[in-house]
Amino acid sequence: MTDKVRASHILIKHQGSRRKASWKDPEGVVISSRTRDEALTQLKALRDDIVSGKVKFEDVAKTVSDCSSAKRAGDLGN
Repeated sequence: MTDKVRASHILIKHQGSRRKASWKDPEGVVISSRTRDEALTQLKALRDDIVSGKVKFEDVAKTVSDCSSAKRAGDLGN
């Protein structure tokens, strides 16, 4: 029997991020203007919506995440 772990995430980049571009914001315009606190506030609100059942994690990851894993619903792979 092989145990596996599945990891998924939602990434919201901000002006302090190492790379200020994403699939959603190729020029980094929005990312460069977003503060770390704004990104944290957005993530906390998204988490609340996910935990309450208002939205599905996978749907949020697909539409909101700045990571290229968004196309896989935030799945980081095996």
